[in-house]
Amino acid sequence: MARPNLSVTVTPHDASVIPETFLPGTARLKDFHDRGRLDTIAQLIKIRRQGGYCGLDVFIFLTLFFTANINASISATWSRLRPFAASIAALISRKSILSNASLSRALSAVETELIRPQTLTLLTELPQTQDLFSHPALRTYDANGRPWHSYDLDPTAKTLLHRPLPCAEELPKPNRLAENCAAPGYAGRKRGDLQFRRTDVQHSESGLWIHTHLSPGNGEKSTDFPFALEAIRNHRKALNLTDCRAFVRFDGEFGHVPAMSACRDRDLIFLTRLNRPKLLKDPAILKRLREATWKAVPDSLTRPQRFAADIGFITLTADKKSRKPDGSPYPPLKVRVVAAIFGKRGDAKRGVKLDGEQVELFATDLPPDGWPAEDVVSAYFGRTGQENRFAQEDRELGLDRIFSYHLPGQELAVLIGLMMWNQAVVEGFKLEEPPHQPPVQRLRSSEPVAAVSEGWPRDPVVVALLGELSWDELLKKRPDWSMDGSTGELSCPDGRALKLTTARAREHRPGRSAIIFRRPAGGCQDCPVRAACLRSADPLACKHFEVSVPVEISAALRSRLSSVRRPESDESFLVEVDGSSGGLEVLPSLFLPREARRLSADRSSGGSLRLRVEEAPPRPPRPRLLAVDVADRQRRRKTWSDNVARYELPPETRLHVEVSGSPSFTNIFTGDGQRKVSLGGSS
Repeated sequence: MARPNLSVTVTPHDASVIPETFLPGTARLKDFHDRGRLDTIAQLIKIRRQGGYCGLDVFIFLTLFFTANINASISATWSRLRPFAASIAALISRKSILSNASLSRALSAVETELIRPQTLTLLTELPQTQDLFSHPALRTYDANGRPWHSYDLDPTAKTLLHRPLPCAEELPKPNRLAENCAAPGYAGRKRGDLQFRRTDVQHSESGLWIHTHLSPGNGEKSTDFPFALEAIRNHRKALNLTDCRAFVRFDGEFGHVPAMSACRDRDLIFLTRLNRPKLLKDPAILKRLREATWKAVPDSLTRPQRFAADIGFITLTADKKSRKPDGSPYPPLKVRVVAAIFGKRGDAKRGVKLDGEQVELFATDLPPDGWPAEDVVSAYFGRTGQENRFAQEDRELGLDRIFSYHLPGQELAVLIGLMMWNQAVVEGFKLEEPPHQPPVQRLRSSEPVAAVSEGWPRDPVVVALLGELSWDELLKKRPDWSMDGSTGELSCPDGRALKLTTARAREHRPGRSAIIFRRPAGGCQDCPVRAACLRSADPLACKHFEVSVPVEISAALRSRLSSVRRPESDESFLVEVDGSSGGLEVLPSLFLPREARRLSADRSSGGSLRLRVEEAPPRPPRPRLLAVDVADRQRRRKTWSDNVARYELPPETRLHVEVSGSPSFTNIFTGDGQRKVSLGGSS
């Protein structure tokens, strides 16, 4: 077979051409540098070190790492970055970029007290998020057309597994690095020996993170939750978000009086799952469930279809062991309680199963006129979107990895990663800003539905007490009769149900008393076996059936039946909610933060960047036996500015930049659309 002539020319690798992988991070750093934001970051991220790289250098490396999107480890990323590190560093007036080993040492010196006060500034002020938070498209509108902001507060656990270590007397004691940042705790569905907890707050309409902090083990609920709430309050103050109201959503882990009190202390409206299963045994609550007007919950047309109704304003009391930080008890709280139901087979995973329906309770301060019950439930389940964002964050940023076994260092790395997320959303928003008009809401058309059968739910306490009896023995002489253990109803040979109506107080023999089941009036009128079952000639006469049971069961049933038949409930416990509401459909924000981040990432797609550095001539060496000044002679501690200046680029250095790509990409380097520009190191 004929072979073509082949000529191969080998040229040296051109280290001046920046790989496309690092173009997004390089462009972002250049933009930060030109706008003076790197100088601000140098002042905010302070790491107390007397040698080595400073907090600004940590930020520079992690910016390149989080924007590379190569799903590689820190060390692998550094291996790819190393040939171009000096050129990229020169572009932002730095001598060099720290290595993976230097990053590890720097993160191990991070202090919580120096980093946490800067969280809100790094996440919201430096990315310049004000335009997003003030945009009418990034709000939720209630049934009256009023705008709202909503925040999702959700902790997540990162678990660590201990690898097996051999044990012998001649071996040194093992040193597990994970024990420096994690502690045992409840890991849920995850597997691990140790864990640390990350508490995040996200603005749900924009997808922007406004807070994060880490705690070992399960964290401290008494401090972690209020700390996150303070971030929400500070965020609203800092950005002056007073043109619309706001509420915070959190799951049932915080569905208790101390958490709700913490929200009210900070003037924050809350929405949470209510962890009070005993309420669903209270006769007054059961009565409200039977009399409720149920409406379908707006959803994505996925199953199950939920129905919601207002239960009322209920006064909740805190557990006796719960105390405020000053040791005083929590006062009772009156909160609005909403119920949601759906048909359920098997046991309920959340809430309580009542008579074939899974019942979930939610507590909120949202006003009923703007937030009908069905929209309260829909808003609560809207918080599950944050779980999707956790998954997106892991794919796009890799925040689920370990950056440092020093927990404050890990927290700083996560904070910078979330800042990169916010910055990408802001960049995409500015590239294609939505129209600045409020969305149009449709008229409300929610009609009551027959969500449950008449008489639902049966009393679960009565059903449970009847379930303690041996009905096979009690009905031994009546084999055609049967007891339904799930409903607490007797069935006659014709299949007609008889309900418990009476529990006698008098014993008919020692230790035994009678309970009576009856059909309603006229319930046996058309029965084909009536003549063999009833002696009465009255056509409206109903069948009643007496069963002898232990006196303890009879007494408990009599007490329960008496409480069910009591007059209206105490107004201090349960107050009815006014069912009137606005005539518009509640409309959540339609903004797509994922598309905004994609626009930001696509900005550098197809672009190219060549950097050539002309280093300044080396300065003459200073005498080794003479100090520079008195401070050097005394080996004084370096100031924060001295640490930043250690790796500043000499002003004599010149950098030649060749850039091509989209205008939004090239303008970052030129500002005027030029294709080639020469920049001095001090620019």
